[in-house]
Amino acid sequence: MVVIGHKDGSIEKASNTRFTQKIKGYNAHTVIGGEFAVAQDIDNIAFKTLLGSCVAIMFFDKVKKIRAMNHFLLPSTQNSNNDMKYGLYSVEAMLNEMYKMGCSKNNMYAKISGGADIMQLNIGGGSGSIGHRNVEFAKDFCKTEGFRLLSEHTRGEHGRLILLTNEFSTYIKVTSKSATDAEIAKDERNLQKEITKEPVIKEYAKGVDLFGDDTAEPEMEIELF
Repeated sequence: MVVIGHKDGSIEKASNTRFTQKIKGYNAHTVIGGEFAVAQDIDNIAFKTLLGSCVAIMFFDKVKKIRAMNHFLLPSTQNSNNDMKYGLYSVEAMLNEMYKMGCSKNNMYAKISGGADIMQLNIGGGSGSIGHRNVEFAKDFCKTEGFRLLSEHTRGEHGRLILLTNEFSTYIKVTSKSATDAEIAKDERNLQKEITKEPVIKEYAKGVDLFGDDTAEPEMEIELF
């Protein structure tokens, strides 16, 4: 069973049989912008997401063997809406689901990825680009809440495809010099236009598989955290 938090704040429990895409021997679920997912290693479900300025915070309980990934667009909001595209609400909602499954903060580790400055945007005031602010929020949250941060793969000027598998193994492929960067940049422009309203989040991670077959020519070297 995979617990999925959706953009509208709803929580879904999805059967493993729903996930049929295969990546590196795992059935895979795509975590799109404004969502999170939680699963046990025994479910053998990998999580993947495509990040530009957005950030994914990933957690793992080493005892329960439960892992989680979110994908948020901005650190926080003044609105009271339960909106998963904001990091503060997203990460708290995701951790709540992990705690319901028996996870303990004392047994949990974290990783962070994303926050690229693809278009050098500074939206909504404050210092730094969106990517910078998202990364700083993620790091500050982990530090303040007492989660040990194992690693971070952040910033830069290109998007990233992240794959999270059993035992908290994390694979990264950077999208440098690919059509995917142009697609992410288009979404960054949409975010720039819509940020003062209710942003329209294109689900650009769906259908994108830079990992492909293990025998295919890789776009870039795959890095293991």
